[in-house]
Amino acid sequence: MRALVLVALCVAVTPGVAQETSAQLLDAGRAQLAARNLDSARTLLRRVAEAPDRATPDRVQAWVLLGVVGFYASGDSAARYAFRQGLALDPGLQVAAIDRFDPALAELLAAERAALPPGAQQASDASVVHECVGKCPEGVQPPQFTYFPRTEFQDADVRGTTRTRSFLTFQAVIGADGIIEPESVRMSGGTARSAEAEVRRGLAQARFQPGRAAGVPVRTRVMLRFEFEAEGTTWVKYTYRVMAR
Repeated sequence: MRALVLVALCVAVTPGVAQETSAQLLDAGRAQLAARNLDSARTLLRRVAEAPDRATPDRVQAWVLLGVVGFYASGDSAARYAFRQGLALDPGLQVAAIDRFDPALAELLAAERAALPPGAQQASDASVVHECVGKCPEGVQPPQFTYFPRTEFQDADVRGTTRTRSFLTFQAVIGADGIIEPESVRMSGGTARSAEAEVRRGLAQARFQPGRAAGVPVRTRVMLRFEFEAEGTTWVKYTYRVMAR
């Protein structure tokens, strides 16, 4: 086994929404790595890296740390695999001074970056928004909801004395981390206007499988549709979806 170097990696990724649970797992994983408890470190870090509902920057950091764990526990192939997963999430991934821990780690990361598919780094450009209102550009896959909080709708134009249907549509940008960019949310139409505030509150907590271009998570602008079906004054069913293909 290679001599283990105390690791405090700094990953240069775009900051995302802080998730306390992920931060705790990452800190615990680093502590186990520093203590040379490689199996424990791997278990903790995989709980972040392999969870698609966690923020992308957290997952990227976990994969980089898993690369270090794999390097010391198993060798180059394990490190390459972990770095490859991190680059799939963020092709622009940079790790500050990784060669201080072992020059081989920097070489392995550089080799995996060089092997990225053509156009992958361009697709991950954080300034680009791919327009998927209606139909995405060729080669771009739209995002999909993975979570929307349970919401009760109380207002008059959603509930009724008979079975009624209504809807709302919004345009919004979904980030590469699967989280809505709050300033991008615009209501674009619908008949359930009094439900707007509740839907907006829900969207602030919503999570998505992000859109992808060249296999890389990207920012996309999409139309979101919420449909309401009221059955009397006490029950409202609602559905939601991304209107893109």
